Amino acid sequence: MSEAVTEDDFMNVKQLAALLRVDTKTVYAAIQEGTIPGVKRLGRTIRIYRPAVLEWAVKEERKRR
Repeated sequence: MSEAVTEDDFMNVKQLAALLRVDTKTVYAAIQEGTIPGVKRLGRTIRIYRPAVLEWAVKEERKRR
């Protein structure tokens, strides 16, 4: 059985930018391009599913090696 999803599993654009060490404009551009997985829009609010982003980041890092 999988673990329950909590509010800690989601981040906003500012938190993702800090995690990736990029500007928020870079995050917004990547979201617009569809590059970042786990993005959900709730009205004008954007939430990003942390586990999906972390998995994506690991895969991207492996591609670079």
